[in-house]
Order: sequence, then C-alpha cells, then structure tokens
Amino acid sequence: IQSRVKTEEFTISTPMGTPSGQTTVENMRGSVTIAPRVVYTLVYSAAVGTYGIVGIASRYTGEDATHTDPRRGIEIEFSTGQDLRTHVRIFLHVVVEYGVQIRSVTNRLQHQVSYAVQRSTGYAVDGVYVHVAALRVTDVN
Repeated sequence: IQSRVKTEEFTISTPMGTPSGQTTVENMRGSVTIAPRVVYTLVYSAAVGTYGIVGIASRYTGEDATHTDPRRGIEIEFSTGQDLRTHVRIFLHVVVEYGVQIRSVTNRLQHQVSYAVQRSTGYAVDGVYVHVAALRVTDVN
C-alpha cells in the first residue's frame, strides 16, 4: 500500500510502513529513494565540520554523544508541503568550543546544515533550530 501524489513530470510516493521521511521520486528515467538516515548523515557531517562546534550533545542528558550515537542530538521532522516537495525541520543539540562567539558559530551552523541538506537532497529546509547544550575547552595553551 502506498500513498502517491502524481504530477505531469514525476510521482512522489511514501510506501506505508516505511520509516518517516523516506521519499521516493519516480520519473520517466526511473526512481530515487532517499532514506532518513541520509539526511541525518548530512546534518551530522555539516555540524561537526562547522568551526566552533566540538560535538553533538544528547537531547536527554546534554552530554557529548558524538562518538556513541550522534543521532541522539539530532531530530528531524519530515513533511510534504503544498508544493509537493519534502520539507524538513532540523533540531540540533551541540557542544560549542569555549571562547568562540556563540551567535556567530550557531548562525554559521544553521547555514551549513541548511545548505548541505538542500544541495544534496533537494528538500526544502523550513528551519534549523540550534540548542547549545554545553561549552568545552579544547585547547589549554
């Protein structure tokens, strides 16, 4: 059983029983399915690659979860808009390096994450919400 939306150029379908956010786009050349895990990976890579971000914090404890399970600090809400595109809202819990300008780092983080997701998936990013859970001193020199 699938829910389908048909347009002239392509069909977007979300099979019932599949993970929330999994999207399949079909056109005359074939189909492409993007799993939610792909979006988590893009968000994680963009976040830890942003200057001033030293880790992903658990949503529950606020402690660094970068090495154990970074998805614990990343929450993504998927929806389909009236424009038939997949829309995402991204919630991040991060650990920031002590001594940096938090506002500048978080603004850059929002831009990096939004750009990575839009460029790689074509999804519309409705918002990137950042929660700074902790500060960490990374260099004592």
